[in-house]
Amino acid sequence: MASVARYVVDRSPDQVRLAFKSVLEICKEKNITSVTLVIPQKGGFDRTIVAEFLGANIVKALVKGQPVLVAQGVQMKLESAQTFRGSSSVGLLIGAHISDKDMNKLDDAIGAQAIVYLPWNDTEGKDWQATWGAQIVGATTAPAPADSLTEPVEEALQSLTDTINLGTGLGHPSDKKHAERTISRLRQEGHSFDPVEVRRWAQRNGWSSSAAADLEKITRKPT
Repeated sequence: MASVARYVVDRSPDQVRLAFKSVLEICKEKNITSVTLVIPQKGGFDRTIVAEFLGANIVKALVKGQPVLVAQGVQMKLESAQTFRGSSSVGLLIGAHISDKDMNKLDDAIGAQAIVYLPWNDTEGKDWQATWGAQIVGATTAPAPADSLTEPVEEALQSLTDTINLGTGLGHPSDKKHAERTISRLRQEGHSFDPVEVRRWAQRNGWSSSAAADLEKITRKPT
């Protein structure tokens, strides 16, 4: 999913306005016609700052499950983090004040063309931005490099990626053993690496979020 355009809007008093302004610009630029707004839960949504920005009529329709027109040819629907299904979601996805765990669902969505994240706190936003090298909305400087893994480590991870069944991740015992051998061999050869960076690399290179997390767990185990 690394080819999916990703944007993060840092927490600020102007966060929601900046986010939806960028959403309309992205849809126009990429010819996207479907937007899915994903929130923590629908109960109480009408009292949130996102709802305040959208307005009562739009919020009422969204909560009822009705799509609303947010620009010419662009419709938006509402999902909670619990009801969101990445297998059936397409177009631009907005994660509004949801947890980093729930953002994994958006990152794994097979039909996503672009993803916009409104983090509730700076920590989650910076971690997500670092994982994906997401563009910072409103920032004038380029994002920092996404990882610091050495070339031999990346080559070993790519070889592992090409060998295992990404559809099941490390669910099959032989694939898990292969991952353990790969990490063990790298350590024996004297290579060092941050488990978090390994997980981020995997997410950017076709692994599901849960499979990447499993790989991170393996790298944290002593060998």
